[in-house]
Amino acid sequence: MLIKKEERRDMEGLGAFSGIVTIVILIAAVLAFLMPFFIFRIRNEIISMNQKMTELVKILGGSNKNDSNIEFTKSGKKVKKCMQCGTNNRYEDYNCMKCGSALL
Repeated sequence: MLIKKEERRDMEGLGAFSGIVTIVILIAAVLAFLMPFFIFRIRNEIISMNQKMTELVKILGGSNKNDSNIEFTKSGKKVKKCMQCGTNNRYEDYNCMKCGSALL
């Protein structure tokens, strides 16, 4: 039983196709194996960035859990009252507009 030239060409094409599919499946398997390590690394980077941002907010005088100096205006907007001079400042401000002291 001899194989005809046309059938041989078809088999060569099929062999090349199955070889490419095999390589793609191997690459996908390796990446699937390594994926948890990438996810763990990204998770740790996000946690460390969150810690750095929290520390930076504390250093710059950001929001404090004790908001005793926050009041509401008649229009319902939040304002921060300066503990030194008593000036009402915007809620987003970190320093007093009048005296420049830190708003806690």
